[in-house]
Amino acid sequence: MRILLSWLRDFVEIQESPRDLADALTMAGMAVDTVEEADGDTLFEFDITSNRPDAMNHFGMAREVASIYRRPLRRPSSEFAEADILASSMASVEIANPKSCARYVGRVFTGVRVGPSPDWIRRRIELCGIRPINNLADLTNYALLEMGQPTHAFDLDKLAGRHIEVRTARPGESLVTLDGVLRELVAEDLVICDAEKPVALAGVMGGEATEITAETRNVLLEAAWFKPSTVRNTSRRLKLFSEASHRFERGADWDGTVWAADRIASLLGQTGPGAVLKGCIDCYPGSRNLPEIRLQSESIRRHLGVDLGGSEVESILLALGFRPVASDNGWIVPATSHRLDVEREIDLIEEIARIHGFEKIPATLPAVGIAPARTPKAAEDTRMRNAVSGLGYDETIGFSFSSSSESQRFGGSPEIALRNPISKLWDVMRTSAVPTMLRALEWNLKRNQPFVRLAEFGRVYQRTDAGFVEPKMLCLGASGTARPLCWSEPSRPFGFFELKADVAALLHPFDSAGLRFDSRNVPPYYRQGHAASARCDAGVLAHFGEIDPEITREQKIRQPVWVAEIFLDEVYQRGLRAPAHRRLARVPAVSRDFSLLVPESVAFERIIDTVGPMADLISLEPLEVFRGQNVPRGHYSLLLRASWQRLDESLTDEEVNSFAAELRSGLHARLGIVVRT
Repeated sequence: MRILLSWLRDFVEIQESPRDLADALTMAGMAVDTVEEADGDTLFEFDITSNRPDAMNHFGMAREVASIYRRPLRRPSSEFAEADILASSMASVEIANPKSCARYVGRVFTGVRVGPSPDWIRRRIELCGIRPINNLADLTNYALLEMGQPTHAFDLDKLAGRHIEVRTARPGESLVTLDGVLRELVAEDLVICDAEKPVALAGVMGGEATEITAETRNVLLEAAWFKPSTVRNTSRRLKLFSEASHRFERGADWDGTVWAADRIASLLGQTGPGAVLKGCIDCYPGSRNLPEIRLQSESIRRHLGVDLGGSEVESILLALGFRPVASDNGWIVPATSHRLDVEREIDLIEEIARIHGFEKIPATLPAVGIAPARTPKAAEDTRMRNAVSGLGYDETIGFSFSSSSESQRFGGSPEIALRNPISKLWDVMRTSAVPTMLRALEWNLKRNQPFVRLAEFGRVYQRTDAGFVEPKMLCLGASGTARPLCWSEPSRPFGFFELKADVAALLHPFDSAGLRFDSRNVPPYYRQGHAASARCDAGVLAHFGEIDPEITREQKIRQPVWVAEIFLDEVYQRGLRAPAHRRLARVPAVSRDFSLLVPESVAFERIIDTVGPMADLISLEPLEVFRGQNVPRGHYSLLLRASWQRLDESLTDEEVNSFAAELRSGLHARLGIVVRT
């Protein structure tokens, strides 16, 4: 939004430099993007939020300046002489859809001459980015920039029956707009019609058939209030945007319609000949009632941490256009039509704070009655986050949305569709965190990151017979080298056992006695033979492994990607391990290595289960696995190291030999494992 300093000075006295004024407005919430000199004037470029249509004009911005500096505000003049002929004798207005058009004001001008506008009008609207057209069109644009109220001028003689009807479009109707494009209308479009046909899109753009031309002599000026959502829907559907629709979409001031029409009437004599007929046609089916807001002095003190005093509060509210009425311990403040964003007490407090100046409010600590309660599973969550960070993973935050195709590929439950998705790529709630992690990995790998470790703590969304659940997940993603590159050792790629070790380390602090890893029922999006599940009792704590290369190729990832899904609800419900301490042994352990020939069907976990809690056995470690020459088909060679130890006395060779013999015989008898010779 462009604002001219000279135009602001028509309404409020400004003594400050342009830079100081820009700083003051920015601190009050009216962000100034640029300040520049243009044609001997100062031009401000504002970034005005969508909830402040009242400030999208020079008078509204002058009100902000007057409020900040507590200076008088001068209203634009709306004085003019009227002819004796009644406007209602030459035109009529009917609102058939009062829900979408709350008010429609018409002013009739006769004997006009269409031509160029005076230089001062042309200069101002040009500097604000609007091309001059003719004196009547320029007046409507001038009022728009000055007061924020969109208006439109019709050639009255081209209106069939000299009648205006505001209604929704009928089947098969169309309209050629001022840009020369034929627009097909639908039933949801609000249109301005004469006695026969549509002549304008309400709040968006006028029609070519009633356009002001050099032959125009009689004019009907429209100033109306249209429902923001109705204008927005029509504008978006037709991809037709205008200065008027930009303001109507955000909420115009229905009480400003008469004022805007009168302001244009007062300026008419300065732009060319013409008479203003007596009275305006004000079709207002039902006045709109605005609420009264209760503002408490204690609420201001509690929210701002400072007592501003009653006179300061009243001064600010009056400067902003409110009319506070003193009451017990505060004020009753009627809401106003030019500030529809102010609906509650907290809205008024925000207005008071920004005009008083946030920088003037001292920094204070709020009073705390009781210590905040810890969230459920806070200790478990803290332990898990610290462990993830310690393993070298960087936390990332992903969208909770996904596409329906991703949901079908990665999800295990029916998808939950969104009613109003932001994109077809985000039309359902995600049932798995894997696609989110794949996008994050892809983003990093495309930027030539050789060492990628990512972790996301989030939720997935699943539909059940009882309704919806949002289980908490930890998703790990890794690709590239196993560790950061270092000159002192060669690099090697990240693999399955690095990921398994990370998963095991994250599960270790929790009470997961009997934790087992196997490849049963691994989801199909993992590469078979390169993935596993972590199980405890009958529950699944995690799935992890390499993502199917077909999927990663679709993502344009040309290297292995490893992902782990840890089901935090299942893990956390087991609780953290109770701290346990044991005495350190005073004597060293004794180890024996066994070269074993193991059937392919026997996993290492079965070996551990078979050996069981042997006396004084403290560890079983696989040192080497070999398949190939000199190993019978259907078997693999395993080099196994067993260690025994007692706390206070050394083991003898006879005892260790006895333990070794017991281990060999047990493995052979139960699993068919033999010692290689």
